[in-house]
Amino acid sequence: PPAWYGQNLRDILTTLGYDVDAPWKTLSRKDREWILFTEERPTVPVYAGFTPAETRRAVKADMEPSYQGTFIGARRYVLDTFANTKSAAVKKRVSQFVGSGPCPACHGKRLKPEALSVTFEGLDIAELSRLTLDQLAALCARVLSPRWKPATSGAALNQKTRKSAVNARVVAGGSAHAAAPDVRQTPNMSDEKRAAAQRLVAELQERLQPLIDLGLGYLSLARSTPTLSGGELQRVRLATQLSSQLFGVVYVLDEPSAGLHPRDRDALLDILAGLKRSGNSVFVVEHSLDVIAAADWLVDIGPGAGLDGGQILYSGPPAGLADVTDSVTRRYLFGDETRVASRTPRERSDWLQLAGVQRNNLHDLSVSVPLRCLTAVTGVSGS
Repeated sequence: PPAWYGQNLRDILTTLGYDVDAPWKTLSRKDREWILFTEERPTVPVYAGFTPAETRRAVKADMEPSYQGTFIGARRYVLDTFANTKSAAVKKRVSQFVGSGPCPACHGKRLKPEALSVTFEGLDIAELSRLTLDQLAALCARVLSPRWKPATSGAALNQKTRKSAVNARVVAGGSAHAAAPDVRQTPNMSDEKRAAAQRLVAELQERLQPLIDLGLGYLSLARSTPTLSGGELQRVRLATQLSSQLFGVVYVLDEPSAGLHPRDRDALLDILAGLKRSGNSVFVVEHSLDVIAAADWLVDIGPGAGLDGGQILYSGPPAGLADVTDSVTRRYLFGDETRVASRTPRERSDWLQLAGVQRNNLHDLSVSVPLRCLTAVTGVSGS
């Protein structure tokens, strides 16, 4: 703590009867743990400028204090300061006393035991969130199968059999209420519950499919938004809009194909076509020839970039661009441009080695990359 506040805590401890001049190791374990970890906040008289001996005499004589001071334990002081300070220097100073680790109660799942006790196909909500979208879709397909049997043991009960099971539970001392505490101990599933579960799962699968179609099946629901690339985030939003079933909306998209492998562009075009079929208008700023060719209407700007651009060279169906000789886009879109590699590949000598890389969907990846060369890393989106 700052100088004054540190002295304040020392004075409070003196009033509380602690010997602040004694070596720390000579204090009893009970006293050390209270000073460090207590959540109590006692308010006691403080005698500013008094020595410990003078303070003890003043307390005994019930003298008028300088002020009333409130003690705060070391751990609570560090946590409160770390959470509330606006000073980067102070936060840096207290951060050396702060560590991170999984919660011993929820094991890093960030939910109460009551929430985690509810499972679906043997998985709690945190475990379901850690599945990739592809894995979650496969689970949904399994649940929607007519032959689906829940992961828990027991057969599905019809209404008559279920009523008999409830009566038997009541006779055994349980509750008749459907949401009774012992309901989790009854693994049987009624036909109504099966139908309700499958209806919810069908809706979930319907929301997952656009994300998977856009090449995002490798993501998990637990993946935080800041870790997504710009292209991934835009595709997530695009899939969300498709599921919203809105119409009459104007969508303006900035290179939605960025980062997409050619294999995944067809799915993107299907999503864009779906938005159009729903009665929406889609404006796309794009450089991908596949997306340009699929447009209903094309606006080409040029002829060059920067000061040499800014003119609308063409506005109309894509086929009409073939007649615009000033368009650079035309030469690539209609195959007029012959592109030949003008460089000879360099000899590879030194290598950069990456070993045991584990991040997002990379698991123990090892690779060697040549130095002083142009290296292209490719593969389907998300690979």
